[in-house]
Amino acid sequence: PENATNMVAVAAGDYHTMALTADGQVLAWGFNINGQTDVPEGLVRAVGISAGSYHSVALRVDGTVEAWGLNSDGRANVPAGLSNVVQISAGDTHTLALRNDGTVVAWGSNVYGESHPPGGLANVVAVAAGIYHSVALRNDGRVVAWGRNEFGQTNVPTGLSNVVAIAAGLQHTAALRDDGTVVAWGSVANGQVEVPAGLDTAF
Repeated sequence: PENATNMVAVAAGDYHTMALTADGQVLAWGFNINGQTDVPEGLVRAVGISAGSYHSVALRVDGTVEAWGLNSDGRANVPAGLSNVVQISAGDTHTLALRNDGTVVAWGSNVYGESHPPGGLANVVAVAAGIYHSVALRNDGRVVAWGRNEFGQTNVPTGLSNVVAIAAGLQHTAALRDDGTVVAWGSVANGQVEVPAGLDTAF
């Protein structure tokens, strides 16, 4: 869009794109059959965005969350009273929110348990939603994953530690360690977990 200036963040869904401006405005464009690019008129002062397959999510500066678009699985039904959120992540049919106390809230599709964080999960500093699986990074640098595991996407490698960032894809998961190296696991159908040799300065 011509008014897409002063961007500070972008997010890409399956067929649509979102952008966040420096003054907290949210823009969205692309495929819109389910209203995923129809940004709510009253949405202001956003500080975070995430795009699912057919839904969009925004985090406001006050720690509340707004979601819109396809809602057949409840993926856009933000739980009543949800507050103190510091990060959001939209998956295919579910959504994750990380609160400032290190706990995780999830909603939407739960066919594979993707919206049901493990009991006792705490001290989380980052979350990532895949298609039917979810991933959390704890403050001790360790990773927890749950949900669909047909391709091993929730089988966190034994001994994986010192992780500083995580990402969840269609059927695979990736982790960035503090030494700049990347570890990936899950489906190997398209080489998505075959980390290039010599990649040791990622950031």
